[in-house]
Amino acid sequence: MILAVFFPFLMAAVAAWAGLRLGRRTGYLAALGFLPALLLALPLSGMPAAAPLREAIAWVPTLGLELGFRGDGFSLLFAVLIGVIGTLASLYSVSYLSSNERFARFYAYLLLFGGSMLGLVLSDNLIGLFGFWEMTSITSFLLIGLWHARAAARDGAIKAFLVSALGGLALLAAVAIIGTAGGSYNLSEIDLGALQASPLFIPAMLLTLLAAFTKSAQLPFHLWLPTAMEAPTPVSAFLHSATMVKAGVFLVAKFGLLFGGHPLWAAIIVPVGLATMTWGSYLALRQTDLKALLAFSTISQLGLLMSLYGLADPEGRFAGTAHLLNHAAFKAALFFVVGIIDHETGTREIPQLGGLRRVFPVTFVLAVLAALSMAGLPPLGGFISKELFFEAMIHHGLPFILVAVVGSALTIAYTVRFMSVWFGDLRHPGKERPERPTDAILAPAALLVGAAVLFGLWPQSVEELAGKASAMLQFAEYHPHLSLWHGVTPALVATLVTWAIAAFVWWRRDEFARIQQRLTPSWNANTMYYGFREWLDIVATAVILRTQGLALPSQLRWTLIAAFTLGGYAILRAPPQFRLELDVSFSLILIVTLLVAGAIGVSLSRNRLTAVVLMGLTGFGSSAAFLAFRAPDLALTQMIIETVTVILFLLAFRYMPGIRALARTRTQYLVDLGIALSAGVGIMAYLLSVRPGLAESISPYYLQHSYTGGGGNNVVNVTLVDFRGFDTMGEITVVGMVGLAVLALLRLGKPGHAQPEYDTADPTANMALIPTRQEREHIRQQLIESGTLSAPQTLRTRRAERRDQKNQQNQQSRGQSQGKRRKGGPQ
Repeated sequence: MILAVFFPFLMAAVAAWAGLRLGRRTGYLAALGFLPALLLALPLSGMPAAAPLREAIAWVPTLGLELGFRGDGFSLLFAVLIGVIGTLASLYSVSYLSSNERFARFYAYLLLFGGSMLGLVLSDNLIGLFGFWEMTSITSFLLIGLWHARAAARDGAIKAFLVSALGGLALLAAVAIIGTAGGSYNLSEIDLGALQASPLFIPAMLLTLLAAFTKSAQLPFHLWLPTAMEAPTPVSAFLHSATMVKAGVFLVAKFGLLFGGHPLWAAIIVPVGLATMTWGSYLALRQTDLKALLAFSTISQLGLLMSLYGLADPEGRFAGTAHLLNHAAFKAALFFVVGIIDHETGTREIPQLGGLRRVFPVTFVLAVLAALSMAGLPPLGGFISKELFFEAMIHHGLPFILVAVVGSALTIAYTVRFMSVWFGDLRHPGKERPERPTDAILAPAALLVGAAVLFGLWPQSVEELAGKASAMLQFAEYHPHLSLWHGVTPALVATLVTWAIAAFVWWRRDEFARIQQRLTPSWNANTMYYGFREWLDIVATAVILRTQGLALPSQLRWTLIAAFTLGGYAILRAPPQFRLELDVSFSLILIVTLLVAGAIGVSLSRNRLTAVVLMGLTGFGSSAAFLAFRAPDLALTQMIIETVTVILFLLAFRYMPGIRALARTRTQYLVDLGIALSAGVGIMAYLLSVRPGLAESISPYYLQHSYTGGGGNNVVNVTLVDFRGFDTMGEITVVGMVGLAVLALLRLGKPGHAQPEYDTADPTANMALIPTRQEREHIRQQLIESGTLSAPQTLRTRRAERRDQKNQQNQQSRGQSQGKRRKGGPQ
């Protein structure tokens, strides 16, 4: 399992190197990255009789933390599913991507995402699960925004990331609560009784649901998934069939073992899932883009899965697992089919397409079979899982089955809309007859369609695969016999009603479309999202103008007030218990006097040079204090920093206003003095009130093991390099990341970089996105001429203005002197 998780990360580095040399053939290397995940089918074949696999990597052994992986039936089934779709998406992309694509970046991102998903589904450690959860958000952001020169791709990536980040924060809080209340951060070792008895049980459950709803696009967090379709089609097939969008479903399925016994669990999930299913189907009927139609179809199918796993009973978990397999097969195949249409015709717009079965006969057969499975029609696998869905809803009440029937009827209606491009007269934007797709691009879709057909004609295969997850999902005693015909059952009646409603909707589709148009509200999830972002921009701008736009003294006042407030609050929460044990010596008194004198001198100084010298006096006094406390390395560091700071101040003198230009009234001076003293006293009292008895001091450990453990007598150096090596490495990593960011900013606008789209009609809209300096200057001049933007006061312009003013003053003085000479006559 460890190899299955981390091998894609290794292959991502290989793909990043090989992509520059192999081009599109890098896809074959990327497919190899999922080979260890495919090999997990071997232990899966022994489930549920075989014991779950358990592997771990020591993380922080002294704290008992480890990166643990557990291969139960459900996790292994999910991992193999990820491996299959990842392999097919990699092979499909070899034929799909254009020759000028950045293959190194694409395949590296794809493998990083695949490894993150494998880590998520196989993690037993909650902290590791959260880490991989966040990695899926980051890598999906990179994949969705792969074509970052397009404004729609950037918008889709940002929207998906923001929604996922909200869920990530919720999951972080849930993991902390579950691990603390349950007595363990390993999911398999949590004390369920202790967790349920905790007063934080309900908050943990609600936070978990928030995380799952955001990742799996449940109402009202479904807005990110349609715009995520700006990613390349292989990415859409991988992310939106079996992987990222099902991460929330996976979370509900696994954590349902912790929270499923509470009635609030099903009371929230099932209505939200059914509402998402129905609303997604309703919106899919309105789409004219084939890929957008599949996006809303995915939202609908995710709602169906959520409602099944939300039931938290054996019947619902079995039905959910069966539909999980079917959905992965037919939805990935349909995305591949849409990619073929787009690749060969240049469009995905339904009104521009028709009669494609004449030019793409093989693709037509694949599309029909996959679409029928999506609609839940026999003899495909989708029919089997849809029957299970109806049975589960019937057993839980009339309202549930009614909503399920309506949602399923709309599913059939939008499936017929999807199929309309294959019938009628031949229509496509190109003037010439499109080329037939190659076998290489057809093969991935054909394999998935074959699985959908197999699941329908041989239902025992679904029964067998779903049964692999029975031990973990606790439905081992539930043994349904799957078949295409069970006689006349309530589920069959619900199916017949579904077909009748779907036929009526399609027959009256024009009237239904007009009703949809009239019922379209002026607001929706997207308008609320963009409205919130606009409001947030306004608030942020106002805060910046009222804080960052202030003069430096005003900003410093607010900083000191905040420091005093935090210190005072901490003192009130924990009353001070001072433990001041200092060996006061003459040298220490002299240093303190030096520091205080320097601080008072700076505040009373009326000259910039004097102020800088006195400020340096306080800094060098701090260095002397470190030296007095026998910390020569800190003293040297402080001395170097203080020297550099003084030099920087001296270099910046010519750009700084004079001290007299910042004159303060006596009242303002007294207020500033009070703020400074309050902040100093408050922070010092807070530091002195820290209770040292909360835990045993670790200082003796460093003193005893500095030489034997780190090979050095300087405890500070050994601590930074050895004992705190990872912390130091993290700080170096941050510095490196900042350096890379600066380098990327410096490279903006250089030849060879793709230029993002911007609206010349509104030059202020995308000002920051314009890559070249010439274009930015051109638009800036337009704004200045229109009066929208004032001319920038650069150093050169200020110098020119001062020079012109000086010349004008000289001319005036010369004119006055000449006038006096003329008036007084010759001298």
